[in-house]
Amino acid sequence: MTAALVSLVLLIILVALALIFLVSCILVVPQSDVYVIEKLGKYNRTLSSGLHFRLPFVERVAYKQTLRIRELDLLVATKTQDNVFVQVPVNVQYFVNENEQDVKNAVYKLSNPENQMRSYIQQNIVGSLSKLDLDEAYGSLHQVGLALQGELTEKIGEYGYVIKDTNVIDVEPAPEVKDAMNQVNASERKRQAQILTAEGNKQAAILDAEAERDARRLRGEGIAQEGDEIAKGMKERIDKLKDAGLSAEAAVEWLKFNDGMAVYSALASSNNAKVIMMDGSNLSGKNRSMTSDDITRSIIQAEEVQSHR
Repeated sequence: MTAALVSLVLLIILVALALIFLVSCILVVPQSDVYVIEKLGKYNRTLSSGLHFRLPFVERVAYKQTLRIRELDLLVATKTQDNVFVQVPVNVQYFVNENEQDVKNAVYKLSNPENQMRSYIQQNIVGSLSKLDLDEAYGSLHQVGLALQGELTEKIGEYGYVIKDTNVIDVEPAPEVKDAMNQVNASERKRQAQILTAEGNKQAAILDAEAERDARRLRGEGIAQEGDEIAKGMKERIDKLKDAGLSAEAAVEWLKFNDGMAVYSALASSNNAKVIMMDGSNLSGKNRSMTSDDITRSIIQAEEVQSHR
């Protein structure tokens, strides 16, 4: 191997080493991540997303911390105040604050944040639901979730974590408890339906009675008005006969006679009617009614009186 060839090989090796050194100096931090840099085993700085440089063999990337939102799902088993065993699904959304000190705390102060949060969630849910019966627990899920979020924020916040949202999703009792609750609810709904039906029948009966009462009242008023009109018409007819010169008694008898003849005419025109003419000439005294001759004489007398006037 000639000296020139050896020199060329050494040059290539040096160039390669230089390139490796330069590449090792360059750091590209992806979006939504931060890199924690240690210098000789001690925290040095935090690098955000973008292009950065470091000293090879002196500085190293100790931790790669994501800033994206993460989720923790947990199923908590507990017992309510009325001694019903339930399971409570919980969902927690959290992330690391981009602040340098918060990133440092998240990396160096808490080795397993999810385990720590599980412990806090378990304690909080058990403490909250143990004070509520099952029905109250169903109606208090939102309030329980807010209380849990406040406690997690206080206890996890010092480690650089931010609790974005905490959802206490449901309260799930054991299957036999669910079946019993469904039976109770079905019985209650049936009882309410019976009550509503009875109330409806009662109201219908009341309305029917009120309608019948009003109908009777209206019928009575109609009969009374009809009687008033008949009496009024009778009085007007009597007054006209009296004005013609008939006495009150003769006027009444004339109307009776005239109306009776109208009745007889109606009966005579009917195919099924049987007309019986009664002779009242043999009656005397108070039981004797005025005959047509009597009425005729009275009318003639009345006309004579009117002509002398």
